[in-house]
Amino acid sequence: MVKNKRKYKSFKRTRMKRNKKILPIILISVIIIIIGVIFVILGINSRQNILPIYTYTAQKTSNYKVLLKPNEFYTTETLPSGGYYAAKSVKEYLINLKYDFIGKSNANIEYNYNIIAELVGTAKTNDDQGKEVWNRVFTLVENKSNKQDDIQEFLIDENINIDYEYYNNLARSYEKNYGIIIDPVLKVRLNISHKINIPNKGIDTVVDDDYIELDIPITNNVTEIKENYEDVTNKDITTEDRTFNINEIIYYIIGGILILGALLIIIIKIIKTSKNKMTFEEKYKFNISKILKYYKELIVTVTNKPDLTNLKVMDVSSLDDLIDVAEQSQSNIIHYEVVKNEESMLYVIADGYVYVYVVTDDELK
Repeated sequence: MVKNKRKYKSFKRTRMKRNKKILPIILISVIIIIIGVIFVILGINSRQNILPIYTYTAQKTSNYKVLLKPNEFYTTETLPSGGYYAAKSVKEYLINLKYDFIGKSNANIEYNYNIIAELVGTAKTNDDQGKEVWNRVFTLVENKSNKQDDIQEFLIDENINIDYEYYNNLARSYEKNYGIIIDPVLKVRLNISHKINIPNKGIDTVVDDDYIELDIPITNNVTEIKENYEDVTNKDITTEDRTFNINEIIYYIIGGILILGALLIIIIKIIKTSKNKMTFEEKYKFNISKILKYYKELIVTVTNKPDLTNLKVMDVSSLDDLIDVAEQSQSNIIHYEVVKNEESMLYVIADGYVYVYVVTDDELK
């Protein structure tokens, strides 16, 4: 009997171990999938997606001279750039603007440009902040277009005269007419747009607009010219690289193997688990058949319903307890199927007691 009892416990432990193994396997598979995803991300990050296909540099310069009104204070008619000037002495600014475009290789280039002057008047409000109250735009150079094929460089070189006295008088007239004091600034701006075509690379793109801007305060005191632009513009026209590098391929292979392998393990485990799932009747038959098999030397099956009227019924919580009773009383375990394919009763009669253990589809205890 002890031998059979050990065999039964071994069988029960095997079932429990098999069930407990499912969760760790799935957990490990999920971890492997995460690692695989990390490898795929590393592959994506290692890819050099952007390649420069055309690079250009634009050098921007501005020079000017100050043409003075007739006066007895200066011995020259003009003053050089980079200084401060008495506003009432300035007649005109003689300005030269240059935009030198240099590409890394030849291309078909179309460019357009114009020069405007915008007179902007700001006034202080109650919160002591300057707000724009007036502006007027003047076209100094009408829009010019040029298209040249197979070139690497083009130059825009324009000279303009800014009649400072005219703009100053206009601003003062605005103040007089509307009764407000403004802080006017004349913004002189060269606007450039260009389109680059590289036939052998299939590139036809509009390059970002560029500009040169000079700000000239319109005042009755001291004036100057402020440069409001970057001296050099460096730009790359790029395209996506659709080729794979070796590191990217390695990362993708490792990541793919890990992910597919882990998914395959999970799928196989799910299929096996689903196959192992039994109906109520199957579970019951499985339980009772195992008990009868391992305890065939101890259990006697009867077909007639037992008469337990004069016996005191004691329910036992586990099959092990029932086996202990049978061993101690040196009695057989009697098996009776109460409900066919649903429930069986195992019992031992000893000393006026009947010890009962019921077998259904529940996990065996």
